[in-house]
Amino acid sequence: MLTNIRENGFNPQAKGTDGLGGLWINWRTGTKPLLVNINGSGEPDGDTADKARHDDLTDLRYLHNLFYFKHQHPQDTQFDGEIKRFTAIVKKEMAGSHNERGWIYDELISMWQLSGVEFFRATARGQAEHFATNLFHDDIGAVYKTKPPQKTSGYYRVDHALQIGCALVQAGTEFQQPDWTAKGERLVQFVYDHAYLKKHHIFLEQMDEVRLPDGSANPNEKIYREKVKHYTADGGHVKLGGMGQDVLSLLHAFIVTKKQIYLDRAMLLLTPITAEMNQLGMWDPKDGGYFAGVEFGGPDFQNPGKPKLSNKSKESGRQFHLLQAFHVANQLTGGKYQAMVEAMTRVLLEKAYDPVQRGIYYEAQPDWTPRELKNGKRGDWVTTEAMGCAMMALFSMNEKEPW
Repeated sequence: MLTNIRENGFNPQAKGTDGLGGLWINWRTGTKPLLVNINGSGEPDGDTADKARHDDLTDLRYLHNLFYFKHQHPQDTQFDGEIKRFTAIVKKEMAGSHNERGWIYDELISMWQLSGVEFFRATARGQAEHFATNLFHDDIGAVYKTKPPQKTSGYYRVDHALQIGCALVQAGTEFQQPDWTAKGERLVQFVYDHAYLKKHHIFLEQMDEVRLPDGSANPNEKIYREKVKHYTADGGHVKLGGMGQDVLSLLHAFIVTKKQIYLDRAMLLLTPITAEMNQLGMWDPKDGGYFAGVEFGGPDFQNPGKPKLSNKSKESGRQFHLLQAFHVANQLTGGKYQAMVEAMTRVLLEKAYDPVQRGIYYEAQPDWTPRELKNGKRGDWVTTEAMGCAMMALFSMNEKEPW
């Protein structure tokens, strides 16, 4: 996959890098000319402006994976040029980062640990300071957005909020900022109090009406739902990729702080979704791997409704955040999740990976064949996001330390 990206993935027109370039969103390996940035109709984007679009987070993951490779194979120089090129690109993109995703902190700290490049540690610190200073609402201990006049009481992505909390817990220890730790602990607890379904051991996806009219925290937040012209947001539709990142954030908080509550909470998320327990039916016993997620159709936190399995598709790349999470948890628990590590590794190597395309699709049918598009075509192209997530899991499994 690294070779495929090196050979086909560079996009010299990528926006936002002052001509340094970046990665294509996706491509069909082997097409001549190479078909890139394929849209939902199965065809490449039509004009130059659209072709120039890219996702800077895939650049970040790619460089992270390159650092993993170099750390594990220090004498191998085949990707040294890519490391140099994408270090410059990511530095340009991430300088002074004010991203709202908590997992960015985990990525940056890991990249610093692997490469020794101080920029990544400094940027992680700046990211944590942004979380603590600009995003955290101290009076109720929450992180949320507002969209006046409709959303004046606040709404938030649950995974973002939880991961920000875990990042602050870690950063408070790493940078000796106890105030950050305290804010992180409050935020993690807020998310558990307002979005964690104890019966099902799962978080809702997105919440709404954070505050009551008097300004206090709403104990029964609504599940966020919004329809716009080309997009529908459903906060009751829980996706497995986000869960994997939630677990990793909790595990990293445990590693840094040694506080048992974070490991316990990670295990409470992982154990019910093992193939053995499969509490919500998300593990596919026939073809392996996880279905896309579950849907809760109820109106609010206290009345979420019964979970309905979303079993028409699978996230081909993002679900392997869970492989990485199972691996790290397995290291920390003396082998408790070894069976799941082995099962998910088989799925990645034998089902999700396409040897012809030399990569992984963003989404697949339940039997791991390419998804069918509305026009009858097949989604048989590889994406930098899916490959980045899968490689991260594979590389992490070769690391001795559970990070």
